[in-house]
Amino acid sequence: MKTKILKYGKKICGETRKADFLRAFEREVETTRIFSFGACNFHCPYCKRDCQLVDTNGNPIRAEEVPFEEVLAVVDDAVAKEQRVRLSGGDPVMFPKESLAIAKYAIDKYGQKISIAHNGSGMRYVKSLAPYLDYAAIDLKGHDGEELAMRAGIPEKTGDKMLKSTLAVQDYLASQGVLVDVRTPVFDTTTLDNLHSMAEQIVKGGVENKFWTLRKYNPVRWIDWGTIPQETLLQYAEILSKEFPELPIGLRLKWSGGAKEFIILKGGKRI
Repeated sequence: MKTKILKYGKKICGETRKADFLRAFEREVETTRIFSFGACNFHCPYCKRDCQLVDTNGNPIRAEEVPFEEVLAVVDDAVAKEQRVRLSGGDPVMFPKESLAIAKYAIDKYGQKISIAHNGSGMRYVKSLAPYLDYAAIDLKGHDGEELAMRAGIPEKTGDKMLKSTLAVQDYLASQGVLVDVRTPVFDTTTLDNLHSMAEQIVKGGVENKFWTLRKYNPVRWIDWGTIPQETLLQYAEILSKEFPELPIGLRLKWSGGAKEFIILKGGKRI
C-alpha cells in the first residue's frame, strides 16, 4: 500500500513543531513530528503556513506516493526521539484508513497516543480516532459560515454546515478527554466582535479540555488578504481573555519556534 505524503525539505514527515499549548494544561511542551498527507477537502487560498505550496525556488510542492512501510518507519523514528506523532496535511481526514493504521500501530507497538491537525469537517473520522488521541488541533476559520467558506475556499452554501461540524468536533473530542487546540487565523479585517462571536461559540459547549490559539496571518503573494498588527492582536486577546476567563488563549506570532513567540493568557494574565 502507498499513500500520498508531502515532503519537508527532502524528507517525508521531516517537519517538527512544538505543542506549546500544553503549558496551559500544566504539561511539558512536546515536540510533534508532522505527517503531512497530500490531499485536502478544503482549498484555503493561503495554504499552507508561510505559503508552502511552493518551495524557496518558487517550484510547486507535490505529494509523493510513499510505501506505507516507510511511513510506519517514521513512527518508529519519532517515538525513538520522544516526539509525538501528529497527522496533518493537507488534511488527514482524506486518509481515514491510513490514519487509523498509524494510530493503532503507535498504540500497539509503543503504547503511545497520537495527535492530529484537522479542519473539523469529519465527525466520523474523529470518532474513529478519539480513543487513540492525546490532543488535537481543530480549525475554526471564521465567525460565521460565510467567512469560513471564504477562508477555506469552499462553496458558500457549505459554510454553515462546516461551521457546525467543527464546533461539534471540538465538543466531542473535549468530552472524550482529548485536549483540543482550537486554531483561528486572524487577518487585518478580523474584528474584535468577530473574535468575540467565535469565543462564545467555543465556550457554549464547555471549556474543559479546550484551548484557543489565535494565529497571526502572514501574507502570501497571490492573495490580497492583509495581516493584523501584532499589537492589535495582543490587545484583542487580552480583552477576550478577561471576558472569557476560563478559556486559555494563545497567540501564535511567528513560526520559528521560539518560546517568546507563543503567548498564553488566562483571565487576562499571561501564564
